[in-house]
Amino acid sequence: MRRFLTAALTLGVAAAALSTPAMAQYGMDRNGPRNTMTPDLPHCDRPLGTAAVHEPDRDWWTALGLSNPEAIIKFYALRSGCVRMVDRNGGLAMRNQEAGLNASGDLQRGSNLGRGQVLAADYFIIPDIVTQNAHSGGSNLGGLVGGFMPGGFGAVAAGIHTNSSEAHVLITLTDARTTEQMYIAEGAAKKTDLSFGGGGGFGGWSGFGALAGSGYTSTDIGKVIMAAYFNAFTDLIHYMQAQAPGQAAANAPIAAQKTTSIVQLRGGPAMSARIVYTIHAGALVYPTGQRNGVWMEVDDENGNRGWMSSAFATPR
Repeated sequence: MRRFLTAALTLGVAAAALSTPAMAQYGMDRNGPRNTMTPDLPHCDRPLGTAAVHEPDRDWWTALGLSNPEAIIKFYALRSGCVRMVDRNGGLAMRNQEAGLNASGDLQRGSNLGRGQVLAADYFIIPDIVTQNAHSGGSNLGGLVGGFMPGGFGAVAAGIHTNSSEAHVLITLTDARTTEQMYIAEGAAKKTDLSFGGGGGFGGWSGFGALAGSGYTSTDIGKVIMAAYFNAFTDLIHYMQAQAPGQAAANAPIAAQKTTSIVQLRGGPAMSARIVYTIHAGALVYPTGQRNGVWMEVDDENGNRGWMSSAFATPR
């Protein structure tokens, strides 16, 4: 009978494991000794691209006493050296304030602050959460195991207490130029204490002091969510490493330009070439990428293709 109870418990635990999403290793429970070392982030000798973090549409973190997950993503990106980060929130607002001071003439001479200096993002990174469970306790495991056991054995198994914190998160990678969603990285982690009065633990956070005060290093659910994002970020970097360097910028079409005066499209890169079409001032033209000195080949909004001087067009 004891062998039957042991087998049923094993079957119940296995069923519980199968009911959860595929988990990355870090932050998941192990049978071996607890990992108390800070996990190793992926490392890149050079950045794989430049990204801006976009805040999720719904605020799920405040109710858990946590800060915006943007702080986690920026920390992982900068510490790993894999992604250059541009600040499109508070940092951009402050930069615009400085630009306003510069435009009004209030900044000192030689401040070197002006247009054309903001670094473009190749990607938008959107962190979100699918599920989070700050605490589930009682006889959950007992109820599960009881379904596999006859008679009163369910009541015996129900004496096992389950305390768990678990999270399943997503990081969406979006091309900043085309808005194509390129990849969705997934990560999950959990802390589970299965005991007859025993205890468990969850360590490995001594290296994340930069996030002190965010709630992610001081609460169980914060640590679990942080571990889940760690796994998702690792998945994301592995995807980005498999792509060709600079692919996001290379795949995007050339930005449209606006004509600054009436322009005559010509059949070749010379004033002597025949006139194909005349475009009014302020019209949009779409460079094909073909260049010959100051001449560039363009399409207009009606599908006419010809050559024009780049001196009569400006970025939108």
